[in-house]
Amino acid sequence: MVEQVEEYREMLVETALEQDDDLMGKYLDGEEPSIEDLKRCIRKGTIALDFFPTYCGSAFKNKGVQRLLDAVISYLPSPIDLPPISGSCLEGTPIERIPKDDGRLAALAFKVMSDKHISKLVYVRIYSGTLKSGSKVLNSSKGEMQRVGRLLRMHANRQEIVEELYSGEIGAV
Repeated sequence: MVEQVEEYREMLVETALEQDDDLMGKYLDGEEPSIEDLKRCIRKGTIALDFFPTYCGSAFKNKGVQRLLDAVISYLPSPIDLPPISGSCLEGTPIERIPKDDGRLAALAFKVMSDKHISKLVYVRIYSGTLKSGSKVLNSSKGEMQRVGRLLRMHANRQEIVEELYSGEIGAV
């Protein structure tokens, strides 16, 4: 079984190193890559959609959850690694939003749910700009300005009140 494990490990390392020709050359010459080099190659391959890291675990007893969260941080792209988001104004004019905190606000409300303490929670993802508590924003579905109440950062079974949500963040209003 040890031989089989070594064979599969070698295949995984080669797949990751295909993202960097210099590292692949060194590996084929017998030099073992460092963990940092492997992580960099896995991140590059994940962003390029060449492969998809897979993890096993269970939320029931938090088995593997920390490794999964570490992988999200290590391998998945941040908003600045991705191309600008395309959309359109209410008039239909195409626009692009670059994820910058000082840009114009562009956000997507993607989930509405009832909460026994707050009444309605609207989950939002901020694509650009900064969403501030108490500000007025355009609800493009209704075509009217609405006041932003309390902003929350959600943590599994608790909520953290915040004053602002920045580009790339997901929170609740």
